[in-house]
Amino acid sequence: MALQTTTAAPCARRTEVLRRLAALAALASATVAWGAGGHHAVDDAAILDEGACKVESWIARGGGERLLHAGAGCRVGPVELSAGADYARAAGSSATGYGLAAKWATEAATGVSLGVVLAPVWQARVRPRYQGSTVLALATWAPRDDLSLHFNLGRDFLHRAGDQARHGASVEWTPQPDWTLVLERFRAEQTHFLRAGARWTFREGWSIDLSRAQRLSGPGASDWTLGATWEFPR
Repeated sequence: MALQTTTAAPCARRTEVLRRLAALAALASATVAWGAGGHHAVDDAAILDEGACKVESWIARGGGERLLHAGAGCRVGPVELSAGADYARAAGSSATGYGLAAKWATEAATGVSLGVVLAPVWQARVRPRYQGSTVLALATWAPRDDLSLHFNLGRDFLHRAGDQARHGASVEWTPQPDWTLVLERFRAEQTHFLRAGARWTFREGWSIDLSRAQRLSGPGASDWTLGATWEFPR
C-alpha cells in the first residue's frame, strides 16, 4: 500500500499539471486578439485601421508556470482576423494551444464604441483537439483623448466541460504620447485578477508592454508578463 500511495501522488500531480497546462494554453490562445494592447485581458471595442496588420508576442511567468505567445492579425473588410499559438510549461510538462479570433467593432456614438469577439481554440497532441470557444461583448467609452474605459462580458464555452464566465473592466490613461498606463480587473479561468501595466511606444507602430497580474481569488496564479507589438500597413 505504501508503494501504491507513493506512486499515485506523482501521477496525480502530473495529471493536475497537465490539466492546468491544457487550460492555460487553450484559454490563452482564446485571447489571441484580445487586450487593449498586447497581452492585457480586457479588450477594447476597436479594430485595426483598414489595410493594417499586427504581429505580437509575450512571455508570462508565475506560480511555477511559463507561457510563450506568438500571434498575428489583419483588418479584413469590417473585421479583424487573428491567429496565434501558446506554449505553456510547468513541472517538466508542457502543452500547446492554437487559436483563431474574429473581432468586429463600430462607433455607436461620440466617444462610445461597441464590439464582439468570437475565438475558437484547439490543443495539440490531444483528442479531441477542439477545446471550446469564447464569445465576448465589448464596450469602450473615451471621455477624453487621453482616457479610455473598457468593459467586457462573455463566456468560455468549453468542450466536454462546464462553461465559464469571463468578464472585466479596465482604464487606460495616456499621460504622454509614448506612454500608456493600464489598470484592469477581470475574471478568467475561474480566477479573479487585478492587473497593472505600462506600455511604451518607442517608435511608430512598435510598443513594449510590462504588467503584473495579481490573483485575488480562485485557482489561478499571479504572474508577470512582458510583451511586444508591431503594427504596420499591408
